[in-house]
Amino acid sequence: MSADSEEIQAAIDRRQRCAAQMQGNRTPGERLEAFVRLQQASFQVLQSSPDGYRHFLRRNFYARRAEIIDGQWKPVALTRRAQLP
Repeated sequence: MSADSEEIQAAIDRRQRCAAQMQGNRTPGERLEAFVRLQQASFQVLQSSPDGYRHFLRRNFYARRAEIIDGQWKPVALTRRAQLP
């Protein structure tokens, strides 16, 4: 491994440790509030662009397609089908 890639990996490791420590210091309520703020910001971004919102919905519905196989609902998308037990 080169020196540059070792430095990059060390920086990534430091950042992950710092993020884990910050997350561990927050209460469940604080983590939930941060999650709510993130969800609200994401929804505002979707609302700000009608074309982007339509694209999001089309992509989301396409990824969640399902069909009946042998009497059971199965996802059509191979990536979602791979997640089944």
